[in-house]
Amino acid sequence: MSLEETLNKLEIEKEDLKILKELKKNGLRAKEILNLSKALAHKTVQEKKDYYIGKSHVKFGIISDGHRGNINYDVALMNYACDEFKKQKVDFVIDAGDIMDGWYQNRPQSLFEQNAIGLDQQVDVAVKELSKIKQKLYYITGNHEYNTFMRGAGIEVGSYLEELLIKNKVKAQFLGNAEGDITLRSGTKIKIIHPDGGTAYALSYRPQKIIESLEGGKKPNLLIIGHYHKAEYLFYRNVHCIQAGTLCGQTKFMKGRAIPAHKGFWIVELFTRKGGQIDKIKPQFYPAYD
Repeated sequence: MSLEETLNKLEIEKEDLKILKELKKNGLRAKEILNLSKALAHKTVQEKKDYYIGKSHVKFGIISDGHRGNINYDVALMNYACDEFKKQKVDFVIDAGDIMDGWYQNRPQSLFEQNAIGLDQQVDVAVKELSKIKQKLYYITGNHEYNTFMRGAGIEVGSYLEELLIKNKVKAQFLGNAEGDITLRSGTKIKIIHPDGGTAYALSYRPQKIIESLEGGKKPNLLIIGHYHKAEYLFYRNVHCIQAGTLCGQTKFMKGRAIPAHKGFWIVELFTRKGGQIDKIKPQFYPAYD
């Protein structure tokens, strides 16, 4: 097989192939060109993050606001979600924060709504429950972890939890407190956030205000929002947005303020192209009813 035929068979980008042919014309030996061409054919893009997915079509699950340690955390719903993730063959799972209930010292009555009290007990429950997920797990922590365990005891529970999950053979990666990012091989940017502050009575009000606050050049392709215990998909300012829902039923705190809890989880399919554009999205919410 001639060098020309070998080069054409290798999967090399057109611009690189053009350069190789120019080098041949300028006298570079065939063996050297062949070695260089093989290296170009297998080159990979190195990025600062190591959680690139690498597909133009991905399917993933979303859970959020389990508040493990609270008596309203729905174990059966978590089991159902994990079964569906396996059945639907999702590539990975995202948890949008408030994995644990924490303990707000200004709400002492909340102890009566907990069946796991304090950091150690709640981490044990979280490890047990999250170990049911058999896919790669990407997660952030929320205000219930930060405002209690971090501010009260100085413990970054997200990193601590990651260490314990990995020891328990869970493919877990902590992305940060309140915010984290995943970039797909196509360049598609997924931002996961867990805001603070109260919910709004209008379902889409908070997501719209958050999207409006994003700078034009820094908008993600997909925004996933935890914290509000709401389930919603909307497309606004060219940002696909999903409110993640909750795995925790309505607490007395929420009932007293007429705040509903949208229990359930999501399975999302993305069809993307190089450059990050989402050509098609299929968000499916799996609701649960008490």
